[in-house]
Amino acid sequence: MGVPAVIERMDLFRALAARRTDEIVVMTMTATLQWPLVSRHELDFDFLAFGMGHAGDFGLGLALARPERKTIVLKGDGGLLMSLGSLVTWAACAPGNLLVLLLENRSYELTGGQPLPPRVDFAALARAAGLAGGGATGTGKVERIETLARFADALPRLLAEDGPHFVVLPVTTREALPPVNHSDHAGRIRQLQRALGMA
Repeated sequence: MGVPAVIERMDLFRALAARRTDEIVVMTMTATLQWPLVSRHELDFDFLAFGMGHAGDFGLGLALARPERKTIVLKGDGGLLMSLGSLVTWAACAPGNLLVLLLENRSYELTGGQPLPPRVDFAALARAAGLAGGGATGTGKVERIETLARFADALPRLLAEDGPHFVVLPVTTREALPPVNHSDHAGRIRQLQRALGMA
């Protein structure tokens, strides 16, 4: 059986937003609704409309293109199951500046809350794909963090040290979700390009 979710997702987002400086943050699915409640940074990028399950792939491209800047991906476990091959690609490329935070709530939340298969072990999948020990200096790490306090303690390390890092975070959501309201996708891409000095 899956481990019960133990971290309120909005509390996790608040902790991350308080520590975040100039890192790129790519979010997908439910995170696109909640992350903007705590962050309005020019380097935030909402990936919802561009391919369910593939925000990590977009984040990988950004990490490779901008090695001087950490790229953080906020990704759901349902989305990862829709693109498991991504794990192998992340491990093969293994940029040291990539941090994937897997928000594990054991459901396809945004499409109706359908439950995930209960025995999936995402950390084990990431290790089997080669993410642990990856990177130019063998610094890739896969870990599971199950409390908000441990996440807050780990954040300075996760933001500072070489990766890639893949962190499984069991989450729950008690706060009401804002309505889905996504528009001007091309405008958001142009905004990110300007923020990165690419336009």
